[in-house]
This record gives sequence, structure tokens and C-alpha cells, in this order.
Amino acid sequence: MIRNLGLAVLLVTGCGLLPVHADHYPGHAKLEWGLGMVALSAPDFLGSRYTQNQIAPFPYIKYRGDFLYVDEGIEGRLFKSPDLLLAISGNGSLPSPDDNPEREGMEELDATVELGPSLEYRAWSDGPQEVWLELPLRYGFRINGSVDSIGRSVNPRFSWRLNPQQKYDWKLKFTAGVLFADNRFHGYFYNVNADEVTATRPFYEADGGRSGLRFDFTYSRRFGSAWLGGFFRYDNLDGSEIESSPLVSEADNLTAGLALAWILSEH
Repeated sequence: MIRNLGLAVLLVTGCGLLPVHADHYPGHAKLEWGLGMVALSAPDFLGSRYTQNQIAPFPYIKYRGDFLYVDEGIEGRLFKSPDLLLAISGNGSLPSPDDNPEREGMEELDATVELGPSLEYRAWSDGPQEVWLELPLRYGFRINGSVDSIGRSVNPRFSWRLNPQQKYDWKLKFTAGVLFADNRFHGYFYNVNADEVTATRPFYEADGGRSGLRFDFTYSRRFGSAWLGGFFRYDNLDGSEIESSPLVSEADNLTAGLALAWILSEH
């Protein structure tokens, strides 16, 4: 349970599952902080037909500086052009439960965190609406007492954003893109070693390549001193490098989360 709660906090506070584009309109507080709760529903691992549900507390923090923004994600405006920015991109996965039948007799999957830079270019804008091209490169780590590297992934994607013009407007984002990862990253989740082979689970060694298609919809809004945010994610593994792993039992995966925070201070 500790591992599950710890990763749930990471998923909300910096690993990219809730709305990540910062509020840039005038009149907003430079610093906000508070406390909240998040509920998550996710597959045991991407490609599994089994799901798990978790609830956890998380810290709510937003900072809007001249060059640095922390707003459910991190953005750094290091370029003179307002159409180009460098962000910190993140993702993560919950540890696999010990009763997952697909991995019976195998080592449990630890919680994972992926972090890295994302170069983002605004290709179109019309008032509050924008279309961005994003290129996040992430380095993956497994977390279980120690932190160990598990490889790299990249997720080129398009994103449509609806930016709030007032403090209590909705903030929306939809992204569509392709996932790629190296053989180490795929192998951590989908390899079947010789001593793990069964009558229904043959030996498998993953290669690097396409991991699938990913679509995300995120939303958030302020309601007085409360903040509401959430996301829906759809992953499709058809035709991917990992689809042939005997551990993949479902090519279509849904992940969702809902978070509610109470803002205790604004400066």
C-alpha cells in the first residue's frame, strides 16, 4: 500500500497525468499551495486486462514566475519566442499487484517514474485556443527502496489547449501521439525469462520500437478556494513492438484520475 500511495502522489504532482500547461493570464496569484486527494484507476501494467484503483493525498503547489512555471507540471521559458518553450515532461505507472495472474510466478513490477525534457512549439493560436507540437524525451526509473534506470521513451504528439482567460475558467487539453521506447524499457515490463516460462507463457525478449498510440484528455478548474482536476487516457497497442509479448492480454487500455484540492494560501 505504501508503494501505491507514493506513486499516486507522483503521478498527480509532476508525472504528467493531470493538466500540465501553465496559467499565463494576469491577475493570478504568483504562488498557491494546498492539500488534496486523488483517485486513480489504471491497468496493472500497460497491456494487462486487469485494473487497480488507488486513492492518495497529494500536495497542491503552483508557482508562476517570470521564466519558471510550476503548475501541475514544470515549464521554463528559456527562449525569447513565446511560441517555443522547454518543459519537464513526466509519466509513471503503479506497481503491479502480487495477485496479477498474467505475472504469476514472476517478479512484481515496481512503481515507475519517467522524467525528462520536452521541447514544445506553438503552431497555431486563436484567442484562448492553441495547437502545440510537443517532443518529450523521458528517462524511466523503477522505485523500490532504491532508484534504478529502466531505459528511455519518447512521445512525439500534437496537443490542443484551451487556456483559461479568467481565474475560474476551465483549462482543457487534448493530446494525440505515438509512443516509442528502447529495448530496456520494453523489457522491464514485457520480457519473459527462461525460468518464468510456462505452458501458456513462452520465452520473450523485447526489442526497442513503437510502444503504441496514446490519447489524453485533461481538465481542471478553480471553484472558490477549491481546485478540481482530472484526466482520461486511452492507449492502443495494436501493431506495436510489445503486442507480441505473452504478457499483453488487452490491446486497448483506459486510465483515469480525479483530484480535488483545497487551496490554503495564495500570494
